[in-house]
Amino acid sequence: MSFEIEFEALKNELKAELKKELKAELKGELEAEAESEVEFREKELNDQKQFNRQVNYNVLTQKQYQGLKSANELESENEAEAESESESFSKSNNNAKFDNDVISKAEAETLKKKF
Repeated sequence: MSFEIEFEALKNELKAELKKELKAELKGELEAEAESEVEFREKELNDQKQFNRQVNYNVLTQKQYQGLKSANELESENEAEAESESESFSKSNNNAKFDNDVISKAEAETLKKKF
């Protein structure tokens, strides 16, 4: 009988140790899985943040480029308009000078004829 008692005691002790080891192993696996999940989420979040930064940078660069482009176009239009006005003014001055020369010559010929 003492042999059976020792056998039952050893059997129960072995079961308890196995349960304890299995629980520890499962707990370790769950913790490792949870840690891995947290790392994965952090990496995913960081990747998304980096992607968003890149998109924001691209949008900002595009806006700056468009701003510079429209500023350059506006400057070119202003320069072309100024040149056009300058040419028109020069032509009108030249025409006025020509008209004045023609009138002066005509007046000079009229005066010559009178005298």
